[in-house]
Amino acid sequence: MGSIALELVGECVAVGRAEGAQLDDDTAERVLAGYRAQPPDSINSMLADRLAGRQMEIDARNGVIVRKGERHGIPTPLNRMTVALLQTLSEVR
Repeated sequence: MGSIALELVGECVAVGRAEGAQLDDDTAERVLAGYRAQPPDSINSMLADRLAGRQMEIDARNGVIVRKGERHGIPTPLNRMTVALLQTLSEVR
């Protein structure tokens, strides 16, 4: 369970390392564990923005991973899909 989330964060880790960040091998697992440890009624900032009618921070959170992944030759299919889905959602009010 959570394999897609792990892969999505794994793309972020790979891009971060290519950009020079020193990230442990278990970073994706720790990020997912952090999300799972949140109270059941908590929401992330993008959902909070969506619910408040504000522009979501799609580019700052996932778009940048796609762009930097391209620059380093790192595939980021899950982040690319996330950007496409969220951009489509942001057009629907």
